[in-house]
Parts: sequence; structure tokens; C-alpha cells
Amino acid sequence: MRPAIVRLRDQRTSRGQHPGLLLQRYLCENATGDNGNPEEKRALLQAAINAASNPEVRQLYQAAFNRWKQSLPELTTATELQTAGRLIVGLGSENVLEAGITLHHTYGLPVLPGSGLKGLAAHYCDQVWGGSEPKFKKPTPDEDKAYRKWLDGRGEKPQDNYHRLLFGTTDDSGCIIFHDAWLVPDSEQRPLKLDVMTPHHLNWLDGSMPPSDFDSPTPVPFLSVSGRFHVAVSWCGPASDQAQSWRDLALTCLREALLHWGIGGKTSSGYGRLEVPPPPPPSAPPKKRNSNEPAKVTILAARPKGGFEVQDIEPGRNPGTLTVGSPPPGTNLAMGAVVDVLVHNDDPKRPQYKWPPPAKK
Repeated sequence: MRPAIVRLRDQRTSRGQHPGLLLQRYLCENATGDNGNPEEKRALLQAAINAASNPEVRQLYQAAFNRWKQSLPELTTATELQTAGRLIVGLGSENVLEAGITLHHTYGLPVLPGSGLKGLAAHYCDQVWGGSEPKFKKPTPDEDKAYRKWLDGRGEKPQDNYHRLLFGTTDDSGCIIFHDAWLVPDSEQRPLKLDVMTPHHLNWLDGSMPPSDFDSPTPVPFLSVSGRFHVAVSWCGPASDQAQSWRDLALTCLREALLHWGIGGKTSSGYGRLEVPPPPPPSAPPKKRNSNEPAKVTILAARPKGGFEVQDIEPGRNPGTLTVGSPPPGTNLAMGAVVDVLVHNDDPKRPQYKWPPPAKK
């Protein structure tokens, strides 16, 4: 260990301001293995937790976050998603400790890499949406060859493939950019959380002996994340009247994948899920509404089989669906738009809405 780092041991927790720098450079003694000091590891993790909640760091990060949002392309669709529990991205990355974590290189706060979000959405699109609609399936090598021949003018145009358009192939980029998802600055005062995993049967895992009830667990502390993330996708294809619809579709796919599959490590244990933040609790529960009662809803995302996911603007209402009828001509259908609708079924858990009938001539 470098003497200059060791001398700063007692200042890590109180004066450290960059979680990533602390985790990578300020380990003062061996903390892993049979001869490691577990208290040194916990002290380093606690220093990173404190640094992530430092007011000066958060103020600087707020300015950077605002600048990043303003720098997103014009043809961008975005939403904010809240961790349903905790998530951990980069758990297996190279690290001086036994468990890693992905943090923003400059500011040290959690970030979800755009490459990981794109890979998750592409796999979900292929496996889940492709199960009911072949156009969402990932194209086979033969289908890719036929597509390349058509581009070169040496064959017939193949059937449209939505997966290729959204995510691209090895030879061609898709029309959607998946940006890194930044942590929303005011979403969580302490976004880094001290967590622990307890492998029980280490000798069984390395193949030396079968598991038994006499095996002792080995606690392994690590950092996980809680908070709200700004998730954004952009259109980067040729000018098209359908660009907005494709962006909404891509974001819907990603949103479903994050909700049902999760991202990062330990998803089989429930980590990594993100969902639409719940509405603030109302002062009084909303009253039951009858069918055909007017309402105003915010469009959250397009549904792959038609219609929209929506959120009633009245406080206390759960997200619902808008699938019945057709929108009036000229209606703004962009994500975030507020539209006038009618109640179709006022289910408290998932209300259903419908478009007003066309005006009689």
C-alpha cells in the first residue's frame, strides 16, 4: 500500500467526495481472501456511501445532470423509472474488492450504461414480443444475408423486421440510440446502500465436498443502488413521420424489460427491477367513477399491440391503459402529452380508458 494513501485512512469517511475514486484507490490494507480484514472493506464501502450523499457533490452533480438532459438530441423520448427495490450493475467488474459497481467516471454516482439497456431491450424484444409477433424476432443470419443483398440491389425486398430497425445487426446500426440512464439528483438522499450476500456452501461450489447443514455462511458486503433514473432513447435514422412512434415503442420495450426482467446482477433474487414511480398519496382516496365519465390522462408509452399506457392526472389513481376507440384527428400522441378521454372501466388497480366517440356531423 502507498504510504500517502494509508495516511488518509481516517479522512476517507468524513472528507471523501468521489465514491468511485475511493473504491478504486483508497484501500489501505488487504480486505479480501483468508488474510483480509473485513472491517477495512466495510469502512471503504461506508466511505463511498457517505461521499455519494455529500451536499457539495450533489450540487455539482445536479448541474451536470441538467446539462446532460439539455444535450440530448431533439428527437428524444424519456421517462423516469424508480427502483422497485435495489439494483446492482457491474457486480462482477474488475475491482480491488470482491464486488464491483458501475459509477459515473466523473461524478461517482450510479449510472446504467446505455449498452446494457440496449442489450436488455433487444433480448426482451426477441424473446417476449417476438413470441407473439415474428417481426419482433431477431433476424437469423440467412435473413440478414437476404437483407444485405436487397440493399446491394441483388434481390427482392425481405419482410419488414422491427428488431433490425430498432436495434440493428452486426453490419448495420439500428435507428434508436439508448443513452446512459443517469440517477435523478433529488430522487434519493443516499443512493448507495450497504448490502450483503451470504454464500453458504463454498466447498460444494468448488466441487470439493457436498453441501451440508454444518456449512457456515460467509458474509460478503457490497454496494447496491436505490433511486430514480432518467431513461432516454433517441431516433437516429432518416427523417420519418413515424420516428415518434418508433421511439415510443423502443422505450416501451425497455420499460417492460426493466420491470419484468431487471438489469444488472442478482436479478433472480429480485434485484434490478425498475418501475414507473407511484403517484403521491392523495389527501383522500379518489371516488369511484362511472363508465363514460370524462377524465384527463398523461400518455406514458405506446403498447406494442396498440393503444397507450397512461397515468390519470388526478392524484391517487394508478397507471392504466387507453386502448378503446380511436383518437380524434390532430390529437398530440407524444409521450407526456395530456389528453381528454372517457372512463371505460374504473378498476382501482389498473383503470381502463377510451377515446371519446367522434362528433356527429
